[in-house]
Amino acid sequence: MDTKQLLELRKKIKSTKPNFVVKESHYVAGVKKRWRFPRGRHSKVRQEHNGRPALVTPGYGSPRAVRGLHPSGLEEVLVHNSMELLSLNPLHQGAVLSSGLGDRKKLSLLTLAHEKKIPVLNVKDSAVVAEEIKTSFAARVKLRQDKLQQKTKKLQEKVKKAEEKKEQENKELSKKKEEASTPEAMEQKKEQQEAEKKEQQKMIEKTITKRQ
Repeated sequence: MDTKQLLELRKKIKSTKPNFVVKESHYVAGVKKRWRFPRGRHSKVRQEHNGRPALVTPGYGSPRAVRGLHPSGLEEVLVHNSMELLSLNPLHQGAVLSSGLGDRKKLSLLTLAHEKKIPVLNVKDSAVVAEEIKTSFAARVKLRQDKLQQKTKKLQEKVKKAEEKKEQENKELSKKKEEASTPEAMEQKKEQQEAEKKEQQKMIEKTITKRQ
């Protein structure tokens, strides 16, 4: 039988294969759903009684020639970089991109695989995935630019407000200077200085009288 027929046979066998679990796992919550061979002397599963969970036997196995192959018939090879990708034989092997790859590296590997006509087994449509990654990059760049523009705008508004505040303070200061330079203001200032002098003189006299 050729590989294609063996793959069809494997598919047929897999469709009828039961889930092998520990015999108590379907009704005891504390027992995990995993496979452990039953070793009890009176185990009905080990003795393969009817109505009990299926026991693992060689008859459930896939044909040895296609064991571990992808449904397409290619051998799965985990790929992390371009060197590993280029070392594959596209006739018998297919690339499986590592889940730890970033978008930028994944995009470069998908582009390279498309150029070299190397099948990527864990990506349904390389062109669609590459386009989605490019769209995501464009959206991120646009978001970064928008944030930068908002930050620049806020900074400009802050500088403008500071300049306006400084200009207002300068106007108020010049206005006060102009008011202080008028004859009435000069006379008022003089009277205030005289009143302060009199107050100081009174305080001095009080201290002298207290000492005596």
